[in-house]
Amino acid sequence: MSDAPRQTALHGIYFKLSALVLFCTMDAMVKGLGGTYGSFQLMVFRSGVALLPVAVLIWHAGGLKVLRSNRPGLQALRVAIGFGSMFGFFYAFPRMPLVDAYAISFSAPLFMVALSVLILGEPVGWRRWTAVGVGFAGVLIMLDPWGIEFHAVSLIILAATFCYSLSTVMVRLLSRHDPDVVTLFWFAIVGTAISLACAIPDWIWPPAMDWVWLLTLGLLGGFAQILITRAWRLAPAAVLAPFDYVSIVLAVAFGYLWFKEEPSWTVWYGLPLVMGSGLYILHRERVRARERKKSLIP
Repeated sequence: MSDAPRQTALHGIYFKLSALVLFCTMDAMVKGLGGTYGSFQLMVFRSGVALLPVAVLIWHAGGLKVLRSNRPGLQALRVAIGFGSMFGFFYAFPRMPLVDAYAISFSAPLFMVALSVLILGEPVGWRRWTAVGVGFAGVLIMLDPWGIEFHAVSLIILAATFCYSLSTVMVRLLSRHDPDVVTLFWFAIVGTAISLACAIPDWIWPPAMDWVWLLTLGLLGGFAQILITRAWRLAPAAVLAPFDYVSIVLAVAFGYLWFKEEPSWTVWYGLPLVMGSGLYILHRERVRARERKKSLIP
């Protein structure tokens, strides 16, 4: 790799790590505030305040004229699925240890492999399917469906992770037709409207200090979304994806220092299988990328 691409990839890694710190901080705040405010009210601030940094992107992209989607139906479906994912996470974070929720959410790469076949038509060989199977076994161990630790919130996290994976694959599909700012805007504006409509019946007016926390939550989510979008443009997926596992360290730190939580014992048995399968999938992506590059050389 020449110096210029290497520097670009390095910047992408910095953006990705910064986004992970912001996202994990936001999730810890959701967990802390979830004992007082409902999930929909928290989602109002997550989506509504995030419109502020998105508005800056719209201004730089040329104004409101850029927001017309070439695939409005697909955008609407993506918004619905993404909204379901966000609700699942916001509902579950206050109700289970943060590190357990993060560990289960690492099943996302496994879902993405299967969904990429169905939606994007990407070929997947037996090695990656085997990795998916091993990773799913790790998820089952972490869920512990036959033990006393199992509860329905774990299934909600798993369902939210599936919706997140489907939403991510749909974003990749939409990127063929619409700029990123279009997808960011419509998800934020529609998510805010639906969340507000659902939150009004149980709305709790926050005291002054909570306004600071709630506005900070939204800004963290908005800036993190911009950083992660920028990171994927600067560096290849195979370079960035392994850094997702840094978030488990952050989740352990936040869970222990902020909430005095310790991970369930099943997490330590299942997490290595999930992480190992995810890293192997990334390895196969690198191998396929090299093979494609060689095939293009005359």
